[in-house]
Amino acid sequence: MVAGISHFELFKVLKRGFQAMRSVLKLAIGCAVSCLVFQEVEACTAFQLKSQDGALIYCRSMEYEFPMDSNILIVPREEAFKGTAPGKKMGMQWKSKYGFVGLNQIMDRTTVSDGMNEKGLVVGCLYLPGFAKYETFLDAQSNKVLGPWELTTFLLSSCASIQDVKAILPTVMVVEQGTPGMGDFILPLHYYVSDQAGNCMIIEYVGGKRFTYDNPLGVLTNSPPFPWHLDNLTNYMNLSPVNVPILQLGNLKMRSFGQGSGFLGLPGDYTPPSRFVKAAFFSQAAIMPKSAQDAVRTGFHILNTFDIFEGAVQRLPSMKDGQVENLPPNQENLETTQWTVVHDRTNLKTYFRSYGSLSVQMVDLKKINFMMPGRSQILMRKEFMVEDVTTKTVGFAPQNQ
Repeated sequence: MVAGISHFELFKVLKRGFQAMRSVLKLAIGCAVSCLVFQEVEACTAFQLKSQDGALIYCRSMEYEFPMDSNILIVPREEAFKGTAPGKKMGMQWKSKYGFVGLNQIMDRTTVSDGMNEKGLVVGCLYLPGFAKYETFLDAQSNKVLGPWELTTFLLSSCASIQDVKAILPTVMVVEQGTPGMGDFILPLHYYVSDQAGNCMIIEYVGGKRFTYDNPLGVLTNSPPFPWHLDNLTNYMNLSPVNVPILQLGNLKMRSFGQGSGFLGLPGDYTPPSRFVKAAFFSQAAIMPKSAQDAVRTGFHILNTFDIFEGAVQRLPSMKDGQVENLPPNQENLETTQWTVVHDRTNLKTYFRSYGSLSVQMVDLKKINFMMPGRSQILMRKEFMVEDVTTKTVGFAPQNQ
């Protein structure tokens, strides 16, 4: 059993029946159409693991087309926040009840797109292009309003558990509005929430309404909405980490060419449906690590399989004056894995690494004084650093002598 769910329970999740395939087909067509009109994509992937000593580990990658220049933001208790309402009006105002650590971004340095608080609550926002549509703004309710990019920070600073999140969500309105530094562009997001007790939920705003779902697998990617991805898993019920056995076909004995035959048919592209399937099966197939530290290492290994290097995902050329505009590399037409993060929700440690560095850094929340006023940040290492071990030779004695 991995990440709090047995293989039998996984099978029950997958076997939702052929009736679900109607909704799969309907949403697949909708997804294809929306992708034609919405080419701005983000290929984030999130999943969770559990170690034999009970540690709960959240793992996530962040992909985007332009540099987010993220660093680690540390927010103490009693820190004042001002939410945003449309028309440059002030939205909800609140003070942080809990201190937290998270990764911020260039469009708003005061908020985070992913983080963990001192109670082990983790919140991350991932893209939901073509489907996310937030609540309608009402002037009289501006004191309840947040921008889509602010909900992650609000929940981290206000809640200790999934129960708290479910209780506080009805008091908040996440409304349609432009994003700081991005003009009228509305960030299409959905939200992954998990707590120290092992609970996991998804928050989505679709058609102007808020939907919440318990997440039995602890996996999330991007579009379409979350329920579609669970239904889509029924197409892959034949997959298994166990190699297929020898097949006797008449007088012919057939063997697979090599290892990995159980996962033959596992999607390997970077689209959100394929990554969801891959994350679901990989997180479940991983042998349960002995310790939290082992689970963190396993998490980074699995995240490696979703890593996007420069050139692997390229946006279609844009049109300018009726002509195709060939954008050079690194000018908002290449998507890369900008950073990966692993939160140990049990031991309150956040591990992270950047595209440029690859070396893992860690922040121990237990060592932070969240009563000290004022926000602070830790710079994420972005330079590629290599250890030269040329002079670190040791004696060698062949074992066969």
